[in-house]
Amino acid sequence: MTTGYYGQSKDTHPHGGTPDGLMIEIREEFGEIYDPCPNDFKVDGLAVEWPLDKTAYVNPPYTRGEIGKWVKKCFDEYQRGVQVVLLIPSYTDTKYFHEYIYGTAALRFIRGRLKFGGYEGKAASFPSMLCIFDQEVRA
Repeated sequence: MTTGYYGQSKDTHPHGGTPDGLMIEIREEFGEIYDPCPNDFKVDGLAVEWPLDKTAYVNPPYTRGEIGKWVKKCFDEYQRGVQVVLLIPSYTDTKYFHEYIYGTAALRFIRGRLKFGGYEGKAASFPSMLCIFDQEVRA
């Protein structure tokens, strides 16, 4: 059992899977996606360039100190021309939010609390948002 920002997981890491319904909506809107931080962690998405021909969907590990690294990587890849959809807690008071998200990404605040995979149907203890880094910013 692992404890992370989501709560306690029966899995071996504090990385919760995106709820199926939300994942379906993201694929319907953005098409084929590239996942630089999958649950199996076989690829270090922070260390490689992301493809330009797919939307990068990022649901990073929510352990302290990690989210900011992923937000910066999303910003850097967006600057290279990658379209990025980032799912993170909607903590708008953080340094990374003001440095890399606010004024750059379109924000979609998710109503209610998500139930991440691997946490036995328990709702997250925090609100979530999608940050969409796109050359044609969508509302």
